[in-house]
Amino acid sequence: MIVNGSWQNELPKIKSNSIDLIIIDPPYLVTNEKWDKDEVVNEELSKQLFRVAKDSCSLYVWCGIGEKSQSLIRWFPIFQNDWYFKDLITWKKQRGIGMRKGWLYTREECMWFVKDNSQFVWNKEEQYSEEKRPFSIKVGGEMVNKSEYKRFTNVWTDINELGFGSSPQKFSSFRDFNHFTPKPVELIERIIKLHSKESDIVLDCFAGSGTTGIACKRLNRNFILIEKEKEYCDLIQERLEKEKTIFEE
Repeated sequence: MIVNGSWQNELPKIKSNSIDLIIIDPPYLVTNEKWDKDEVVNEELSKQLFRVAKDSCSLYVWCGIGEKSQSLIRWFPIFQNDWYFKDLITWKKQRGIGMRKGWLYTREECMWFVKDNSQFVWNKEEQYSEEKRPFSIKVGGEMVNKSEYKRFTNVWTDINELGFGSSPQKFSSFRDFNHFTPKPVELIERIIKLHSKESDIVLDCFAGSGTTGIACKRLNRNFILIEKEKEYCDLIQERLEKEKTIFEE
């Protein structure tokens, strides 16, 4: 489902305790785009998301930390008032940006919260990367490692940003998509695989380029995408319609 509207108007319409997973990427206030001018994260947003979430729900909030954006610092105490903080994910990018005087900015952050720390979903079979362990540990003749592959850490270095070392076919849908800050689908897929099952409902109330919807479609999850800008809603719909064709080629 794609909804054209603001979270302030649309979240109150969603049934309480109905959402399995929430992934949001609010404006960081770092670009010149019109949708990136006003602070939209506040206490009411946190409370509305908490209300619609099931007890087993996780909340992922993309944010930034640096000279241009301190959204991580601003937003953390807001969500911590309602949610239980679990971890901070750092996505290591390949391309650096920044001023001449200062460190190149090559990171993006994602806060992970849960509604109930005793009930949150964690699919253990999805916690392993494709990188094999260099060796295995044995204690008393028995293997300690439960997999021959390494577990994902809270620093993600294996996913390139769009247009940088990515397969042209894999990301062809992005290249014709007019959005300033799209996320790679793999970032969102990783979260969805770990915290939900097929037919679960994933909510994104800052849908932007629609990446959450694409990831859900690939993984057979249901989704609610809320996006304030009508032009982006139209582009999301177009992108979803193209998805099946692109990956059948």
